[in-house]
Amino acid sequence: MNKDNLRKAHDFLKTHLYSFEQLDILDLNYRYEHSLRVYQLGLKLCAAEAYDDEVLPLACLLHDYGKFDAEKEIDHGRVSAALVQPFLKTLALSEKQQHDILYCIAMHVDDQCPGDYPHIREADALSDCDNIDRLGAYRIAETFLYEMSAFKSMPALRERIVWRLANVNRMLDEGMGGSACAKELFKEQLTLLKAYNEKLLEQIDLSVFE
Repeated sequence: MNKDNLRKAHDFLKTHLYSFEQLDILDLNYRYEHSLRVYQLGLKLCAAEAYDDEVLPLACLLHDYGKFDAEKEIDHGRVSAALVQPFLKTLALSEKQQHDILYCIAMHVDDQCPGDYPHIREADALSDCDNIDRLGAYRIAETFLYEMSAFKSMPALRERIVWRLANVNRMLDEGMGGSACAKELFKEQLTLLKAYNEKLLEQIDLSVFE
């Protein structure tokens, strides 16, 4: 693993994200910190599975580089890939590694990538890392704050939580993740999410006077 590549990529990402000074600093902080968490998850998968440790960590770190550049949310993976392509040429990477990173980034949102590039397992791993982070404690807190303001009544909030628990139970039953390590990380996050929402539901049901 080339640490110099990673340092350069980190600085490249941070400089670009924080150049959007017109956006809320909380949004900028979240996107930067989410990228770091996805990167750390990528390192964890590399340590546990036989992924290319030059490809997956860089793809994880840069996967949302173009998040604020894309006109449509669904396109931000492909926009990110297009924007980071010239930068990757400056790093100590083989041509194949560069293309692999671009492929992972381009398809991480909707599994769609221009051309007919052969599928690689690092792309599945990046998607896993991205989704694992979105199920974690940070997102639980962020979602709770949003829903407390968006749902103006306890019955409406309760309905939302019941809906979420049904989805969480479905994901636990079906299993998620493309590797043994990813499956375990998904299970850990989903178990936390289930426990939190079950407790929240209990407290909502106690918020009555009879």
